[in-house]
Amino acid sequence: MMNSLKRFYNQNTKGIWLVIIVIALFIVVLQLANSYIANRNENNTNSLNFASQQINTGNKNIIVTSENTTALGESVSKDRVTEDSQLITTFINYCNDGNLEGAYNMLTNECKEEMFSTLDDFRTYYYGNMFNESKVTFEIENWVNNTYKVDIIPDMLATGKANNTVKQDYITIANENGEDKLNINNYIGRSNIEKSEEKDNVKITVNYKDTYMDYERYNITIQNNGNTKVILDSLEDLKTMYIEDRNEIQYSAYTHEITNEQMAIDGGTESTIEIRYYSTYVSTKEITRLVFSDFNNGKYESESEEFIINI
Repeated sequence: MMNSLKRFYNQNTKGIWLVIIVIALFIVVLQLANSYIANRNENNTNSLNFASQQINTGNKNIIVTSENTTALGESVSKDRVTEDSQLITTFINYCNDGNLEGAYNMLTNECKEEMFSTLDDFRTYYYGNMFNESKVTFEIENWVNNTYKVDIIPDMLATGKANNTVKQDYITIANENGEDKLNINNYIGRSNIEKSEEKDNVKITVNYKDTYMDYERYNITIQNNGNTKVILDSLEDLKTMYIEDRNEIQYSAYTHEITNEQMAIDGGTESTIEIRYYSTYVSTKEITRLVFSDFNNGKYESESEEFIINI
């Protein structure tokens, strides 16, 4: 019997070890699958725990991603989230009740200046679009820093329609003269910069920037104290106008929005322009430079140079 087994093993060594290896691999894969399922179930349990936290906030419309962090992983105070979400709830309830003046008065002056200079503008361009002149339900999620993602959901009972599109806004809480106000319509807020650089009779000042969820817009003044025309950028390359963060990541300008006339400043004149850059909002991002790398100050026929403003 033993001799038969030895003979069988010697004649089929490769096949036997192949079967052993396949079985071992199968066992390993099975264990990994079981581990994955266990972890997924644990995550689902954690999600249920977060749902309980949502109920415990006292406002069924608030989604608290975590007790101590925002959706993007930043530290957050639960008390602050509750206060902010109550402010947003008041704003939406004003809109639901048709009290547009009350809602409008909750906006910062910067937000009004940027988008809704009058109550009629607010009624037309925000209320008319987001609420469609009907009641809505909503969900608020602490997203990043003091900015909240708000899903505005048409009330099927009020509209009589079952397929209304959910609309989304990012609302930021901003302190204005010691009072909490709102920046809406994806507007984060304004930052004063007031940094200048001067070279060859040309002075460029970055006055301030307005930050949105999807981009940043910079207000820039150019003083040409020389006698020849200055060209900030030829607009021939999409990447020659950019802002740069402390990690040396560059964000290009919306060059399709800019004309050659705006880029040209005659000698002895001053011009103020606004330039948008492809820079998605991250509260920890620090922009350190604004660069015109195709700058031509009129001294050369075709050569260009860099003009850098450290901000």
